[in-house]
Amino acid sequence: MLLITRLLRAHRQPERGSALIAVLGVMILGIILTTLIATSVVSAYGFSSSTRAGVQSHAAADAGVAAARAGLYTPGNCSAQPTPGVYTATGTLAYSAAVSFDAGSGWQAGCPTSSASRVRIVSTGSPQAPGISGNTSGNARKVEAVFNWLVPGITPSGTSIDLYSGGQVEANSGFDLSESSGLVVQNGNLICNKNNSVFNGNLTVGGASPNGNLTFGGTCTVNGNVKVQNTADLGSGRIVGNLSAGAVLPNPPGSKVSGTYTQSGSVPTVPPWVDVTYKPSDWVDATGAAFQVKVAPADVPCSFTTGNLGGTQPGKPVIINMLGCVGGPSANNNTTVSLTSDVVIFANQFNFSGTNKLAFTSSSTAVHRLWFITPDNVADHQPTCNYAPAATDPTHQDDFVAKNDLTASDVISTDNAVQAMLYTPCALVSKNNLTWNGQIYAGTFSTVINNPIYTFDQVGIAGYDLNTGAALPTLTSPQPGSLISNRDLGGS
Repeated sequence: MLLITRLLRAHRQPERGSALIAVLGVMILGIILTTLIATSVVSAYGFSSSTRAGVQSHAAADAGVAAARAGLYTPGNCSAQPTPGVYTATGTLAYSAAVSFDAGSGWQAGCPTSSASRVRIVSTGSPQAPGISGNTSGNARKVEAVFNWLVPGITPSGTSIDLYSGGQVEANSGFDLSESSGLVVQNGNLICNKNNSVFNGNLTVGGASPNGNLTFGGTCTVNGNVKVQNTADLGSGRIVGNLSAGAVLPNPPGSKVSGTYTQSGSVPTVPPWVDVTYKPSDWVDATGAAFQVKVAPADVPCSFTTGNLGGTQPGKPVIINMLGCVGGPSANNNTTVSLTSDVVIFANQFNFSGTNKLAFTSSSTAVHRLWFITPDNVADHQPTCNYAPAATDPTHQDDFVAKNDLTASDVISTDNAVQAMLYTPCALVSKNNLTWNGQIYAGTFSTVINNPIYTFDQVGIAGYDLNTGAALPTLTSPQPGSLISNRDLGGS
């Protein structure tokens, strides 16, 4: 019996060793699985922390752009930063936002100058909780925002000549329309009569029939492209460029069109007429200071005389209100008006039909701007000239009339530079030798004959964008404008 018991025990001992091996195997497998799970958890937490850090960094970078943009609205705020042109913050939203500007020669670091046209903010943000376990890709984010940079003063805009209701030019007329949209007729006909008139630039003639026609009655030449809504009668004229018209005479135009002729009666796309009123608050200089206002005849006479004309303070711009001058301002023969500053003249008409040789020049080598404005008091985006009889209507308006040798020009014709803007809902009537540098906007059918010389210089009108017809806010300090671009530059 004892022998049998010992044999049974001996037989069971190998089974005990097998069980131990199995237990050890299960333990090792558990350790491996636990390690894998722990590694996965740590990795996931690190990735999660990096993602969170990236979100926080991006939010901080955006906050830097917002802070810098807000600061640029306050004069002197940008240069007053501890490092001029750099906005910084620590704490929950930590960022460093650097300002640069473009004044026409590329990006320059620092606060924008008066000649800047764009401003750029590059902001680097840092997270409140950085990524861990080597996951540092979200620990910095960089964003860039580019804005237009707006400065007070008159924004140059608009084409060279806008004859809303059409016009007629004659005899040795020279129009340099280059670097602009050219001569534009919104709703009328353009007639070029007699000989040797030259348009260096584009022509656009629009309007439903019987308007929208171009007629060359003489040897007129257009060194540019022409768009005509209805009929282009080329007569003995020539277009050195392309022609688009509803119809053409002769047909085909042959050598009268050097470029391509396209038959198309589509309505040309042109800006609407802008109704300019007498609103002195629109007129501020480049510092945001308001133009001085003088009223005739109390402050100045209702006539132009040889001598200086300008603001009371040398170089400071002035508005001269001549709306109360019956018949508009007058001038004697051989009058030279020397501008000591920018000058804006409002009058219900400018009648120089009895004046020979009236010149507007600068009193120095400085370029001065000059505006002749007859207000359009009906807000309908169409020219409205009040031709009601002067005897019954004190607000009677009439044309801008120049008899002989009226000059408002620049260094091309004189050593004293002037850039002039004529705006009238009435007509421009020029009879002989008009010399003009700047822009002309006339609402009623106009005539410019006998040796006019015109060169384009963009002047604009306060309170309006002549390119779009939109009203503009009056700025009193430089500030960011509309957003041009906004992009994520990634990490640092």
